[in-house]
Amino acid sequence: MPAPEEYAPPPAPVVHEYPDSDAVPGGEAPPVPPEGATQVEYPQQPQPPDYYGQGYWTPFGWYPPPYPPPGYGYGPGYQLSPDQTMQIPVVPPMPPPGYPPVLPESAPFFPLPAAIEEAEFRKLAREETPLWRVDFKWVFGLVTALFLLITLTLAGFYRVTGPGASRHVLAPLIERSTEVKESVRKNYQDIKKLARKAKNANIAIPDVGVDITIKSDVIKSLSADDLAERVIGEITRQAYSRGYSGDLPMKRAVGAGEERGKATSATYLALLNRKNHRSLILPLAVCGGITLAFAILFLIFCRRWGKLTGLGLAFIVGSLPGSLLIRIGSEFFWNVNTTGVYRGAMYQAFRSTGALMSAYYDIALALGALILLVGVIVGLVARRARERVPPFLDLKEPEEAVAGGPPIEAGLLPPQPAPDIQETEKEPTASGQ
Repeated sequence: MPAPEEYAPPPAPVVHEYPDSDAVPGGEAPPVPPEGATQVEYPQQPQPPDYYGQGYWTPFGWYPPPYPPPGYGYGPGYQLSPDQTMQIPVVPPMPPPGYPPVLPESAPFFPLPAAIEEAEFRKLAREETPLWRVDFKWVFGLVTALFLLITLTLAGFYRVTGPGASRHVLAPLIERSTEVKESVRKNYQDIKKLARKAKNANIAIPDVGVDITIKSDVIKSLSADDLAERVIGEITRQAYSRGYSGDLPMKRAVGAGEERGKATSATYLALLNRKNHRSLILPLAVCGGITLAFAILFLIFCRRWGKLTGLGLAFIVGSLPGSLLIRIGSEFFWNVNTTGVYRGAMYQAFRSTGALMSAYYDIALALGALILLVGVIVGLVARRARERVPPFLDLKEPEEAVAGGPPIEAGLLPPQPAPDIQETEKEPTASGQ
């Protein structure tokens, strides 16, 4: 068993006195140290490779000694100042062993290839949608949907106040909320007697609130109910062409609900006329123009096939509230068979109006769903087509292929292996033989 090595203490530092100024030949005298100061010479420390800036950083795990000598780390020939005895150099922060070296602040962390640094980066920057464009797109889309809802509502009222559609609302309303039908039934026998006496004469219908005359020959061929329907139809025609003046014999309203129903019925009778039908043309045209203008702005701020999907969503958002409101009201609230005369007449008028107006909402809703479906399908197909485009299309075909080898396709070719040194040296010998 070998004997253990003896411990050798480190060499003691050598103490030198400061030299005088005359001892430095051909140079300036070093700074005069304080009286009684001495210079301590420490043992020789191993210098790290290329520590004085020869191209790379200090290797891992090396740190300056705990007690560096004066002027350590500042290069050879460093002179101490009079008030400086020991200087600890500033060492750059070093990462722990196993981590990559610290790069200078001026070096790029992820250097981009020169080929894509300019052209492709600018292309990607142009394709990215800015935030202000997205905000304007949503603003114009919501405004378009709002004005589309207003336009569809005005178009529905324009249809309801038309000469043909208004009769489907006014006739049941007059029949249920007025006493015209009861008056005609009550006076039917007297009217028929007058018609038999006066041939080819115009017989006036009494107690209906308006002046209505019917030929005696027509009265003879009609029953009481048919005559009442004929009178109601004539009142409807006059109310639409001339306007309602409030002279029809209305039924008696009992209760607050009936009073509101009576007021609503009177409002319907006053609104459904030719004058209001013509007055809706200008607002309808203005709202339609505003809707079209905002829709164009909305499409301008959309990109690619998002124009179709955005337009479809605008149609759906603009038509869905009106369609839902009419269907919910008809299904849960507008009960025609409710108790009360005027409430039933009012709900019947609401149902008839909603049925006429819902056609525009349904058409716009179906059109929006169709446009949205087409936009989604075309967008998916275009996206898949872009993903299937093979890369490196700009590279040329190789000029020639190896005989007997596999076919070489266009694309990025693998790197060629480095030539073997021995085979390169043998080639001239083989050719010389």
